[in-house]
Amino acid sequence: MNDDIPVTKTQRAFQYQIWLMMAIVFGVILAGFLLVPTNEESRQRMIDLFGTTNQGALVKPAIDLTAVLPAVNSASAPKWTVLVIGGNGCEAGCRDVLRETKNVHMLLGKYTGRMQRMYLPDSRTVDAEAITSLQAEHPFLQIIPIDVARLQGLLAGSSAAWDMQDTRYLVLTPDNLAILFYSEDDDAGGLLEDLKHLLKYSPDR
Repeated sequence: MNDDIPVTKTQRAFQYQIWLMMAIVFGVILAGFLLVPTNEESRQRMIDLFGTTNQGALVKPAIDLTAVLPAVNSASAPKWTVLVIGGNGCEAGCRDVLRETKNVHMLLGKYTGRMQRMYLPDSRTVDAEAITSLQAEHPFLQIIPIDVARLQGLLAGSSAAWDMQDTRYLVLTPDNLAILFYSEDDDAGGLLEDLKHLLKYSPDR
């Protein structure tokens, strides 16, 4: 007597579906491992291939600006930074950027404490009166005069390099890596959107 039970077409189709689902799951996991970038070059290739959802322009490659920034108090948690630079003194375009980034900072809500703003005027052209005026208007803005030529040297060769004649602002990670930049003509709403995304998905140190 034959105890074998014939497999119906429905049962065979169900088996195929199970194998197909398993193949898809393992395929996705394998693709995830293969696509993880191992260095800056592969990361940039992936960005060029798939694009990004950020509103600002990517700094390619990301640049470490620690050399031109003040030392951070080790007792305080590292913060994300919006860094405003460039322009001849701080004229209309620069002042607009400072006001817009101030508004963005306030609109971050619960993430406000995880971000700071800095303005780096050129130490060769800025005067004490201008700094006093800006500090009165922006009491929580860190104003640090620097030799802009040093900053230009750090940005040279990256996508964020420019002649510093107009004002731009950059987003820096808590490790002082410049990753995004914006011009004074960009809508500050894009900065707000980018910061909310970055702060939401980055660990709070």
